[in-house]
Amino acid sequence: MEKLKVDGCTIHILSVIKGLKSETEKVRKAFEETKPDVVAISLSREEVEGLKNIPDDYEPELSRYDEIYAEGLGRFGEVAAPPPCYVATLELAQHEGIPLIPVDMDEQSYTDLYCAVVPGTALFRHSTRIWLLKRRTFSDDSPEKFVLAWDKAVNNMEGFRLIERKRAQAMAKGIKKACAGSKDLLAVIEFERATDVLDILREEA
Repeated sequence: MEKLKVDGCTIHILSVIKGLKSETEKVRKAFEETKPDVVAISLSREEVEGLKNIPDDYEPELSRYDEIYAEGLGRFGEVAAPPPCYVATLELAQHEGIPLIPVDMDEQSYTDLYCAVVPGTALFRHSTRIWLLKRRTFSDDSPEKFVLAWDKAVNNMEGFRLIERKRAQAMAKGIKKACAGSKDLLAVIEFERATDVLDILREEA
């Protein structure tokens, strides 16, 4: 866990791997160690609302990208959807009565950005690369290395890289905003974007 001070608030950045069930223990320990008075999470407000209202008979609808990701990540432990790290964050925040702040881009902003920076040709290329990813062997020896390799492979086109940069900027902005009136903030951020978010916060601190 990384931490930094912003306007008198200590920000604790916890990077989590989406999908791994074992990440729930990491989240639990972070709550115990930091005792936050506010929690930020790398989800949109729509995603948080969806997480709060998961039906008992919920069955995830996975895209082909999700299926291939889950298969690769499964080498390092049991995988589940929705991401257990986020479910644990929501449940612990609710149990402790701690405000949970979504800091990722909202769906409309994401859609507008996607349409603006991803041309049809890039979208076609992106969709047809599924078979290449399916046949690719990710030989990484840790879930962290696998996640970074996967992120690089999926977002290697400029439009997609720009989207991820904008997401990191939005998360950093949301975290700074959530710091207002807070002494200790725990930010649960997807592993792929955590370093970028931390770098932006440090640059602007």
